[in-house]
Order: sequence, then C-alpha cells, then structure tokens
Amino acid sequence: MRIGLCTAPENLNLAGRLGFDYVEWALAAVESLQDGEFAALLAKVKESPVKPERFNVLFPGSLKLVGPESDPEKIKAYLRRAFDRAAALGGKIVVFGSGRCRAFPAGMVFKKGYGELVKVTRLIGEEAAKYGITIAIEPLNRDETNCINSVKEGAMLEADAGLPSVGLLADLYHVLKEREPLEDIVLAGDLKHTHVALLEGRSFPVAASPELKGFFGALKKIGYSGTMSIEGNTENPEADAAASLRVLRSLADEAV
Repeated sequence: MRIGLCTAPENLNLAGRLGFDYVEWALAAVESLQDGEFAALLAKVKESPVKPERFNVLFPGSLKLVGPESDPEKIKAYLRRAFDRAAALGGKIVVFGSGRCRAFPAGMVFKKGYGELVKVTRLIGEEAAKYGITIAIEPLNRDETNCINSVKEGAMLEADAGLPSVGLLADLYHVLKEREPLEDIVLAGDLKHTHVALLEGRSFPVAASPELKGFFGALKKIGYSGTMSIEGNTENPEADAAASLRVLRSLADEAV
C-alpha cells in the first residue's frame, strides 16, 4: 500500500522529506490558479520526487451539481480545465466529495435528486476518462451533505453511473462518524482509493487504535493494496505526519 498526505502545495518538500509516496491536493484550488502560477507549480512538481498523484475538493463550493442552478455546460468547461491541470501534474485519481456542490436542494424529491446526481456523476466520469483519470466517489457524513452518506450508498451510485472511470473511496473518519459497519467496505468489494483520520477531532492516526486496525482488517478482506491518504487536522503537522506514516506503514505490512 502506498501512503500519501493531503496537504497544500507549499508542503510538497515536507512530504518528500518525511518519506510519503505522494501528496493529495485540492483540485479546485489548482484550477483557480493563474496560468503563470500554475506554470511555476508544474515546474516545482517536475523537480520533486513526490508527485500529486491524487486530488480532492473536485469542485468549488459555488458550483452546483444538482437542482435548478446546475448547468451541464458550465460543469464541463470547469472539468476540462481542472482535469487538464490534474493530468499535467501527474494526477491519476480525483476524489468526488464536494458535499455542498452535490447536495440536494431543500424540498427536492429524493428520486429526482438522485437521478440528477447519477447523470452528473456520469458526466464527470466521461470527462475524466478523456484525461486518463479515475473518479473516486467519496461518501460524506450528514453534517457535510444530504446524499451519499455511506460506503454502501456510494457503491450504489458507482453501480448506477456504470463507467470504468468511476469508482469508490472509503474514508475512515466518515465511516466512524456515520457509525457505518466496517463490513460495508467488505460488501462494497472494490475501492479505488482511501482516506484516513480518526473520529475525535478528525485527528491524524498517530497510534494504532482499534478503529484503525479494524479499517485495515476490512481492507485486507477485499485485497486492497492501493493508496491511502491522511486527511485530518493537526497542530503539529510535521511530527504527527511522521508518526502517522510509521503507524500506517506498519499496519499495511501486517495486512499483506
């Protein structure tokens, strides 16, 4: 298993120094850069042994995907610029979380909202495939969005999208916050990517807690050997990132 760090571009060298395999950046922030800023970032990445192989925050919060404010042509135009930049930087998987963007408007009938979400997920997957990118649907807890709140529901959306460029992610923090059984990861059967943080304070996994061990146990049952990004909060980024990397690598070795 390869371990990465969700962080800002200015921490690229830190991640390399600590020994992470890759970094995960917010794509919406990269998309919003001026051309000159992006060129400078691309040059920095080319010189670094650690690459932004994964991206999260696919959309800016202002871009609505479901409901009367959704505009497919506007979404496509945004995705083309964003995916072009992600691919240039070496990105292979982009996480589809964006809870505010995909949330159903108040009062929308669930069947209609879900139908629109399936269509826009297909649109995202079709555009991603043009750049050699796979989308990983991220189930989010109910405090962050009102749809796709479990790995089980994410697997249903993946199935209904029906594209090889659309897959699924499991995030330990959201699983714990929703009190979802880890067995749902096993039932999902296949994942494209994972995120990890602990429930209390969405903190870095600096110790091998029972919840963390259970997460790795579920991943072992499905033969998962892909990527895992730390996506959490810390007041001591360098020390906690280093400690978490040691813990995750140890658990990954045990899960082989």
